[in-house]
Amino acid sequence: MKIRIIILLGAVLGLAACTDSSAVRDVKGAYRYKTTGKVTLEENYAGATKADTLVANLENESGTMEVVSLHNGDSLLITIDQLNGDVMVTRGKADGNRLYFNSYTRTLEVPTEMTYFDTVQVSIGALTLVDSIIVRERRVLEVYDITVTGYADVYDNNLIFNMEYDGQSQSTERTLRGKGIRCLAKKN
Repeated sequence: MKIRIIILLGAVLGLAACTDSSAVRDVKGAYRYKTTGKVTLEENYAGATKADTLVANLENESGTMEVVSLHNGDSLLITIDQLNGDVMVTRGKADGNRLYFNSYTRTLEVPTEMTYFDTVQVSIGALTLVDSIIVRERRVLEVYDITVTGYADVYDNNLIFNMEYDGQSQSTERTLRGKGIRCLAKKN
């Protein structure tokens, strides 16, 4: 009889040690999310006194997010799976009505409009005439390696992320800065 009570008491204490805090219980689960915002692209030229800047709207991203308890205090594992994109993983911590996550790196495609100027030349013997100038605009996706930092506020079944992006283009000398990037995650 004493052995049964000791085993039962040990099981109860073991389960009590593995329970999550109320903040973790409120946050953990499966979510669907959507992200939107604006970033500033800046390009510095050698010898220039001023950098060229461009503000670009981010394309809306959506996908699923999984927040899992690590049963280590308030520690969480956050998995972000973009629709038709990458999967990112980071750790976080629940503290009251706020979720803090560790910074993580990822790639980001940023749409920009490029303007091209073409001229049509007509040659008649030794005489060359410039007929007209054609202006064309083309949408280009530039890929950046970025670091994401921030936090999320917890409201019932929603997480509202306030993030900052900081990165470098993979193909040019442009840098990317973004503050106030918003992500709404709604629990499934």
